[in-house]
Amino acid sequence: MSNGRSAPFGLFERMLAGRYLRAKRAHGGVALISVISVIAITLAVTALIITMSVMNGFRETLLSRILGVNGHVYVDVRNLPGSEIERLATLAREAPDVLHVAPTINAQALATSPDGLAAGVVVRGMRRGDLEALPIVANSIRSGGSFQNFEGIESPSILVGDRLAASLGAAENMAISILSPQGAATPFGLTPRRKSFLIGGVFSVGMAEFDSALIYMPLEQAQILFSRGDGADELEIRIRNPDRTVATMMELRNRLGPEVTIYDWRAKSQGLSDALVVERNVMRLILMILVTIAALNIVTGLIMLVKNKSRDIAILRTMGATKGAIMRVFFMASASLGLIGLSLGLLLGIGFCLNIEAIQNFIQQTTGFDVFPGTVYSLETLPARVEWSEVIGISLFTVLVTFAATLVTSWWASRFDPVEALRYE
Repeated sequence: MSNGRSAPFGLFERMLAGRYLRAKRAHGGVALISVISVIAITLAVTALIITMSVMNGFRETLLSRILGVNGHVYVDVRNLPGSEIERLATLAREAPDVLHVAPTINAQALATSPDGLAAGVVVRGMRRGDLEALPIVANSIRSGGSFQNFEGIESPSILVGDRLAASLGAAENMAISILSPQGAATPFGLTPRRKSFLIGGVFSVGMAEFDSALIYMPLEQAQILFSRGDGADELEIRIRNPDRTVATMMELRNRLGPEVTIYDWRAKSQGLSDALVVERNVMRLILMILVTIAALNIVTGLIMLVKNKSRDIAILRTMGATKGAIMRVFFMASASLGLIGLSLGLLLGIGFCLNIEAIQNFIQQTTGFDVFPGTVYSLETLPARVEWSEVIGISLFTVLVTFAATLVTSWWASRFDPVEALRYE
């Protein structure tokens, strides 16, 4: 106490704010509107956290699958002889941050099964050692498959995605034919080339784009099937940090020469990368607007509370309460609603994200509806990644909007003239 007045945000002001907040409508309170305000903020914060976490998880999982199957930096070596490709590969391996360099062939073809089923495929020719260095593929080969015959020209085997194998009705140790449009040259042009291959293994990387169309083939077989001679299409380079490709590309350009074309994974997936960033920013903006709208419900409740408590305000003012005290009372009464809604929203949102796979399985088992079909979203499960920095940002934004919305109305409440309020009492 100081000069007979309570300290700012002291016990008396907190007690009065709590009393106003709990008062029923019959006693001039706005309990129902308060509950609705809390629920609105809770749902808005929950939706914001879940949406942003799912989008973060989707982006991270999608890029990790893409970068697990594809390289990080590429060197275009088409139409170069094998000796020159090896020389460039040796120079690239000497660059800092480079972990692995592999010559690859990428070509489109048509795969057919003995049952007459056909599918367009992407054939990727690689050496056995280079393919074994890809954990996302090597560790996902289905039981019964292996790299045993994945090399050389005699009795070659291939690896196919599980979705592709299912669409062709094929399995391990079965033969399929691959038709290449880039066949032998004749006086009448290029003639398609067809060859049968034994399926040595079926893999699943968990991304429909790869599992439904990708075939791994020994580099020597791909050179023959697609008329590459002893050459390749690209040098696929993996580095320590896929997000820092610019420095690596500059180093490779200095080592390999300016005449060599070098690009990174962003150039290959530019549309996807940009779309994910734009979608993430737009969704954040929309949901922040939703949080702002939910916070405005508190203003509605506060205005009604001030109207109902105008007589109390007048009495408090005549008893010596300052404008600042009145302002703090109504500010605490309304801001506490925002903090309660924020706390509940954080608990629900984070809890949902941490248990999202169990929730997804429960919904599918209960309703029989696949809420996240892999054929549509390219992933098998709904991913979610909670970024705590983003949770802190959401919390600060919600607090800022709530406090700003209530501060103006609280200031208006403190300006009440006690004479006018008691004129007709």
